[in-house]
Amino acid sequence: MKIERFEDIEAWQLARELTRKVYALANNPESALRGFGSAIHHE
Repeated sequence: MKIERFEDIEAWQLARELTRKVYALANNPESALRGFGSAIHHE
């Protein structure tokens, strides 16, 4: 795959996805942490 723009770099795409997830967590921490806590208790 030829990289013509910085958006073509896989690391950049993954960083954008992580950024979206961090913003979602920051905007609604209760629901995000609720899911995290239930995952820990059901192992």
